[in-house]
Amino acid sequence: MTSSATIERTATAEAKERIALADAALAVAGHEVDDVAVRALMERVAHGEMTGDQAVAALRRRVQG
Repeated sequence: MTSSATIERTATAEAKERIALADAALAVAGHEVDDVAVRALMERVAHGEMTGDQAVAALRRRVQG
């Protein structure tokens, strides 16, 4: 597991694969992410710019105000 202090930039091809996998898993469950801000968070996590926990916290701040 990578700590937030040592997150490394992930190669674009690998990040695209991560996003495609997440989109496929959501589609199988009948869901789709179409919110631009949420997609941006997904991309940042996929590129290793932030952790999943950081993305969840950012999303909560966005939704809860």
